[in-house]
Amino acid sequence: MRTSDHGISLIKSHEKLRLEAYSDPGTGGEPWTIGYGHTGGVRPGDVITEEQAEMMLQSDLDDFERAVESLLPIELSQSEFDALVSFTLNVGAYSLETSTLRKRLLADEPRCWVYQKELPRWNKGRSGVLQGLVKRRQAEADLACLGYLSGPFEATAEPALGYLSGPSEVIAEPVEEDVVAFPLDVPYFYQRDSKTGHGERMCFSSAMAMALDYVDPDAIAGDDDWYINHVFKYGDTVSSAAQMAAAESLGFDVEFHTDGTEQHLLDQLDKGIPAPVGVLHKGSVWHPTGGGHWITLIGYDEKYFHVHDPFGELDVIYGGYTKAGPADGRFQKYTRENLMKRWLINGSGADGWWTEIKSGNKW
Repeated sequence: MRTSDHGISLIKSHEKLRLEAYSDPGTGGEPWTIGYGHTGGVRPGDVITEEQAEMMLQSDLDDFERAVESLLPIELSQSEFDALVSFTLNVGAYSLETSTLRKRLLADEPRCWVYQKELPRWNKGRSGVLQGLVKRRQAEADLACLGYLSGPFEATAEPALGYLSGPSEVIAEPVEEDVVAFPLDVPYFYQRDSKTGHGERMCFSSAMAMALDYVDPDAIAGDDDWYINHVFKYGDTVSSAAQMAAAESLGFDVEFHTDGTEQHLLDQLDKGIPAPVGVLHKGSVWHPTGGGHWITLIGYDEKYFHVHDPFGELDVIYGGYTKAGPADGRFQKYTRENLMKRWLINGSGADGWWTEIKSGNKW
């Protein structure tokens, strides 16, 4: 396989073009780098042309493409391959070879889960976490994940990637009309890091903020903390009336329902719109309990709902949260059968609590 133009754009957007040698930002010294992240034989004071930078990049790509194919003898989509080449060019073939990422991919673990868990771990230099690496790893994870989920080992058209990686860092290809690729590229907000003092009880606001920010990013002037402070103008964060009034004041046409069916959720997701839903998150799936918890559905397949859970990773079978870190709730996959048991409580098949987002300012 060869790196696509899409993958090369991703690499260039993070490496940037440098025609004079510079020291590694993680070490303050070696390895010295030039062009688009080229390090081989580079010394302080070296200067090259843009044409030479392109030749160096192509040579590096040849090496790291062979490394990825050799170390990961599994069938990869074009987007997965592009992301893995970008990663390996940045950290080196030896790092890929010895990585838990490689071990988990070869063990045939669910790939999207592996990419979202393992790639973001590679974000540090000698001085600690580097924000440039944080953004690059997330862009690579999103690209790999979307490539894997878009179809059986083929890279279909992709939506804009990497909400954490900033605008225009990856140029998206046009999406075929009426086709929705799951999971939707919805921003993730973690309720427990809130600076409002309401982190433990703001799941409704966090779930709504994620969905609304995806529908119209210009309407949400911040994260879930910004949104919950806006909700407080209309009532308490747990109030559905306050939530609807806050959303409507921002230009959204929304309705709160207590008679939802699974088909309602599928219909909303098929339109490319996230679906905030309220579930019972405590107790076993056979006897769910609790005062309720809000999550945001961002896609589905035959077996799973793809979910952003603002609290962490829900134990859908036995209830509660065994993982509740800042990224544990991102891109979760909860089985449809069990999640519906926590959403359709009375057994009627039509009593789910959810928010229907009909339109926003941009529609």
